[in-house]
Amino acid sequence: MKSSAFISQLAAALICLSSLNAEVTLDPGAKDLKKIDVTSSMMGLRDTLRFYVFEKEKAVLRVRIDNQTTQFPVSAKLYVFAEGTTAEGLAKWINNQHSDGLFPGVPEPKSTHEIPAASCVMKSNERGEEVDGGPSGQFTRYKVVFEIKDVPAFGDIRIKDFTDSAAVHVKIQGA
Repeated sequence: MKSSAFISQLAAALICLSSLNAEVTLDPGAKDLKKIDVTSSMMGLRDTLRFYVFEKEKAVLRVRIDNQTTQFPVSAKLYVFAEGTTAEGLAKWINNQHSDGLFPGVPEPKSTHEIPAASCVMKSNERGEEVDGGPSGQFTRYKVVFEIKDVPAFGDIRIKDFTDSAAVHVKIQGA
């Protein structure tokens, strides 16, 4: 009898402890998640950056789709910020990642995690219209479908597998 009571108490203690190490799952495919796309800079059209903003979790997933070839290599990084980071702080940090760093004193990530290349896959692309890139020339717009999957956990943070699409502009040679 005494050993079964001890086992019950031990099980209850383990359940309580496991809730202290609660796993956080980030879902970039969530319908209401804020996404920010960057396809141009002061110099014209550029590689595509997609920022998935997890305000509650104080994290940002940045997906980069290279525009130098129609192979569209995909890479990604997860940035995790301190608990007190505000939505405004995250927005300013994101802006500084693709602009001239207009905002001083933005929060810095407390950790950065490279998503393994094997987890970042370009699934398909569809050629679209030609667009004027201003002084940088003519570009072809593509719709690129990519997938981020089988990402190993970063401590207690997991990224749910997802598929998404983004516009990517490739310079037309000679234009």
